[in-house]
Amino acid sequence: MKNKSNNFCIWSAPIIKDGLLIEISPVDWQTLTALAAYVDKQGKCNPSLEDLCAVLGLADIASISKRLSKLEKKTFSGLPVVTIKRGKKQNDKGVWVFSKNEYQLHPAILTIFSLSLARKSHQTREIS
Repeated sequence: MKNKSNNFCIWSAPIIKDGLLIEISPVDWQTLTALAAYVDKQGKCNPSLEDLCAVLGLADIASISKRLSKLEKKTFSGLPVVTIKRGKKQNDKGVWVFSKNEYQLHPAILTIFSLSLARKSHQTREIS
């Protein structure tokens, strides 16, 4: 039976075989999944904190900031799960203020959310 939806994800080896779910909490996983919704092919994304709050149903920026700080400290296979480059810019008064952050997901984690990989795997199973 064919899957009617093209929006599906095949979980790859890092989650189960390599023990990613042991390393991160359910809250970390939820936050990582929210970031993955914005990620490009290189594993980078830059959603606003407001957008992440909305996706996760959080009430305030402090909540997502705490989650991101915690997730940033987690490692998997010797690399950070996510690397955050905190953006800064000068406002009209010449004061440096925070702007959009750039997030880089761990390469192995990126493969978990790869739809092209998932589609290829799904097509192979349909042919068999």
